[in-house]
Amino acid sequence: MTTYVYYPRGLATGGPEALHQLVDSLRRQEQQAFLVPVPGTEGSPRAERYERYDAPEATAVDDAVGNTVVVPETQALLLKPLRKARGCVWWLSIDYAPRFVIERDTTSLLPIERTRNTRFPLLQVRTVKRALRGFVTGEDRVLREAGHLAQSHYAWNHVFAHLGCPGSILSDHTPVTPLASVTTEGRIPRVAYNPAKSRPIMTEFARRWPGIELLPLENMTGEEVASALATSLVYLDLGAHPGKDRMPREAAAMGSVVLVANRGAAANGVDVPIPSDHKIDVRPDIVLNAKRALDRVLADPAAALEAQADYRARIPRERDVFDAEVRRVFIEGHEGDDGAVPAG
Repeated sequence: MTTYVYYPRGLATGGPEALHQLVDSLRRQEQQAFLVPVPGTEGSPRAERYERYDAPEATAVDDAVGNTVVVPETQALLLKPLRKARGCVWWLSIDYAPRFVIERDTTSLLPIERTRNTRFPLLQVRTVKRALRGFVTGEDRVLREAGHLAQSHYAWNHVFAHLGCPGSILSDHTPVTPLASVTTEGRIPRVAYNPAKSRPIMTEFARRWPGIELLPLENMTGEEVASALATSLVYLDLGAHPGKDRMPREAAAMGSVVLVANRGAAANGVDVPIPSDHKIDVRPDIVLNAKRALDRVLADPAAALEAQADYRARIPRERDVFDAEVRRVFIEGHEGDDGAVPAG
């Protein structure tokens, strides 16, 4: 029995890393597993940052009884040709999946984040096209027949609510070595953030409060990001949290106090288990609410850091939890874990 995992060759983001981690975990547990490049990406060089994983490639899947083919949510149609192997969709960033992106644009985006493509009438046109696409391409049938894996509790609930499928939690793990000890002493009173997640909102934040030092984590190596987080007092993520995002966990491991928007996967205590006053209400004014949350942290940084001790303690255990999830689903054949109770 072999597991084949489709991945976008050459792309270095959180989703492709999780796909590498799945193959690596299976092989460490003495199972046959390979990555397979998504068609059209075969010519791209492999991302060097993932060389740490035991994740060799196969040129194609073997559609045989007993084999499993896993695809990220953006590539569900790659399961359509399968006749014998079992297909599974892994919902990594569920809000960006073709099947659910309309829901994201309708309910998750704030006015400051909306574009021409996410407003009437184009949104309604896209809604009709999405419905036709699901029927014409056969994606609706694929999703009915496939197994479902969810990187977050948020994704598990979303799939169950919209597709009626009780999937299995398959998370990931944070590839960072946590600091041996953390303290607020000596940290720069600045706010680090990921512009890829919340650029419009952070632009407005900077406009309103120009005296607050902001550090965008972009155009940096992994080592530079870790250093920035290890010296910054706060990491602020006002993005939509389409999955259990990795950067907040990296920030916590490096000793930053993590503040997140209370939406998407960050809105529940399973995916992002931090105190409720570290989760920022998005209405009526997410920017003002973020400033107030930041002021509370600055008033007593040591207490804020201590309040996230349990969150930080989970991060070194993530790989063991992930291996247990992989074992339950792919080796023991147990499915349907909703993530409310950690595997293992």
